[in-house]
Amino acid sequence: MAASAVEVARSLIPLLSAEAGTTDQNRRITEKSEGAMRDAGLLRLGTPTRWGGRGADLRTAVEVCLELARGCAASSWIAGIAYGGNLFAGQLAEPVREELWGTDPDAFVCGTANPAGTVTRTSTGLVLDGEWPWISGIHHAGWTLLGIAWDEDGRTERGMALVPTAKLETIDVWHVAGMRGTGSNTAVAADLAVTDDWVVSLSVMADGVYRRHHPEEARVTFYLSINLPLVGTCVGIAEAALEKVVGAAARGKKLSSPLYATVAESPAHQVNVANAAVLIDTARLHLAHAADEVDAHARAGNRPDVDARARLRMSASYSTRCARDAVGLLLDTAGAGSFADSSSLQRAWRDIETASRHAAFSMPNHAEMYGRVLLGAELPQSPAL
Repeated sequence: MAASAVEVARSLIPLLSAEAGTTDQNRRITEKSEGAMRDAGLLRLGTPTRWGGRGADLRTAVEVCLELARGCAASSWIAGIAYGGNLFAGQLAEPVREELWGTDPDAFVCGTANPAGTVTRTSTGLVLDGEWPWISGIHHAGWTLLGIAWDEDGRTERGMALVPTAKLETIDVWHVAGMRGTGSNTAVAADLAVTDDWVVSLSVMADGVYRRHHPEEARVTFYLSINLPLVGTCVGIAEAALEKVVGAAARGKKLSSPLYATVAESPAHQVNVANAAVLIDTARLHLAHAADEVDAHARAGNRPDVDARARLRMSASYSTRCARDAVGLLLDTAGAGSFADSSSLQRAWRDIETASRHAAFSMPNHAEMYGRVLLGAELPQSPAL
């Protein structure tokens, strides 16, 4: 099944590539792109097999997102969001899962883990008010997870409330340079009641309680299980750029130089492309190793210890940085013409520059965490870590 999902994703590259310009212009993925991914089952990678999903492991989701990004970065990102959102929602009890997927196994969940809005405790659950920004895929997902923090017996709890997207207002704020097709707009909730059985708690997840409810399923580790597929998107952007630049050189792209007639003849560009390719290989290796390690723990029902989680976060950020640096080198070889509106390379540059700066891939934050681990300094005790 894993190979099949990756092969299907690869087969969609031509269609997604043809739709990528419209996706970028419209600031949401096109109906053709969404329909193709839905029909291929790529929006239910994280849905439990019990409810018609693929129940894919993390490595499969990473590889699928990498392939999809070679056609359209935004479509790949939405597939990654669907994977993570469905993993989160899948932690909840069977009645909730049945309502989600009982009649539509292709239903998927978007959302944000960052706490926002205001939360009021009631006798049966929580009441939400406020705004939640930057929710990728909110135009396409039937369900949305809203990151929340609330008081529970004198302590602050963090988690996510699962709500029907139709009960939210969406504000069109996603006017950005790159990853425009993700449609990452702001959700607004007004006096929205959510019962406790529709709330995912990060501390309960960290303690492994949810996995004990579904022992036949792999354990979810926040944030690694959710965000590594999005790193795959970044690496896929870089791989597509490498393919385009190398392909143009192989077709005899001319060089404006008194020394060499073509790009392929130039030692400087040979070295430049080689360095970019090695950066992409490095990104792939770090990402694959991280996904495999998280998968091994997930299958065993374990959570990586805090030192391992800090190291794996660093691997994710470093993979993303390598991908971004590779695209920069490749555009040096491709030249200023690559920034024309008609060139897909300018979109790749905009997308990688934006996606790689997602808070989940912050090199400064994750380097500090990993540095603390290496030097024996303490990390804060938090289920978000």
